[in-house]
Amino acid sequence: MNPHGTDPTSEGPPLERLRRSLGDDFDVLDEVGHGSMAIVYLARERALGRLVAVKVLKPGRAGDETARKRFEREARSAASLSHPGVVPVYRFGELDDGTPYLVMRYVKGRTMEDRLAAEGRLPLPVVREVLRDVAAALAVAHKRGIVHRDVRPANVLWDEDEGRALLSDFGIAAVMATGDADAQKLTRAGQVVGQLQYLSPEQLGDGSITTAADLYSFGILGYELCAGEGPYAARTPTEWVTAHMAGTPRDLAALRPDADPELADLLLRCLNKQPTHRPAAADVARILGGRADPGAAGSRNVSPTDDPLGEIVRRRVPAIVLSAVVVGAGLIAFVDNIDDLLPPSAKPLSIVFSAAGVLASAVIAWFHGERGRQAAPFLEYLLLALVAVAWLAISAWVLLTL
Repeated sequence: MNPHGTDPTSEGPPLERLRRSLGDDFDVLDEVGHGSMAIVYLARERALGRLVAVKVLKPGRAGDETARKRFEREARSAASLSHPGVVPVYRFGELDDGTPYLVMRYVKGRTMEDRLAAEGRLPLPVVREVLRDVAAALAVAHKRGIVHRDVRPANVLWDEDEGRALLSDFGIAAVMATGDADAQKLTRAGQVVGQLQYLSPEQLGDGSITTAADLYSFGILGYELCAGEGPYAARTPTEWVTAHMAGTPRDLAALRPDADPELADLLLRCLNKQPTHRPAAADVARILGGRADPGAAGSRNVSPTDDPLGEIVRRRVPAIVLSAVVVGAGLIAFVDNIDDLLPPSAKPLSIVFSAAGVLASAVIAWFHGERGRQAAPFLEYLLLALVAVAWLAISAWVLLTL
């Protein structure tokens, strides 16, 4: 059999028939890849002279209405996202025999699955770059109410020309809060879609699927890129389900000793069993060095110090500090109301204690105001220690002078 699909007995449409169906718009050059659902061909768009990838649903799948709708969803989802980290779709249509196809940007490079198979674990700078790009692409999709639901190495491409990662294959993406009847049918309760190794606990447990499901899969992707293996030592389907539902991720430092603690902590937060405890994709992109708003144009690397006010608001510092102020004011008012029953130092001490509480809440909010469980850095311990020392020193002075 010809390895490029020209044999009419192959699963894919013969190249000559594909060329006839696409008319004068494209020169179909060769088959470049295939999966369980579709075959991908390399073609040249004559009008613009650019290389494109033509993805064609396998004939054996063409009669499957669910497969056809998922194929169409991939085209619509990707076409609705304008971001350099998402493989763009240019056209969607049907061949002469009714087989659906889509035309998308041709990415010169391999998938992360191919790179892992050939190279093993990747260099840490490359890992951070890939994860940053994927997180930024997810943030844009999530902002539009699209949950990818199939984040894994096979769906992350490395663009050799631009030196960045791109997210592809939105075929089983869930469209949230759109009222799309077809989308609801394709993602109905109890239907498990995606690769078992990357499914979140809520997907396995028939829970509500939100954008947090992508972050769980993202955490597994990060482990594989860093360590060459996932966070769980599972092999069978039963072991995978048990690991996702109740297993504890392996220590990344044991699998990759040179991995930095910030990255290890971030991936653990993504793998939290509780969806609400996982960070948002936009926050992950920012932590890894991306933009605070990954959907915006401009530089890909913006430091939090470039927008300190926005960073303070994003970390919920005002809300947390205001709560501490309210509690402190209540304490002072309570002490003031029973002042006759307390020693003279009681009210000053309550004021000092409340002020220290407000300062401590500001420090904690800055380091822990974003979603997800986070490790406390040394700087946080130092600042809290300084607040405690100041509180004790002033309190001692109050007691000695009153």
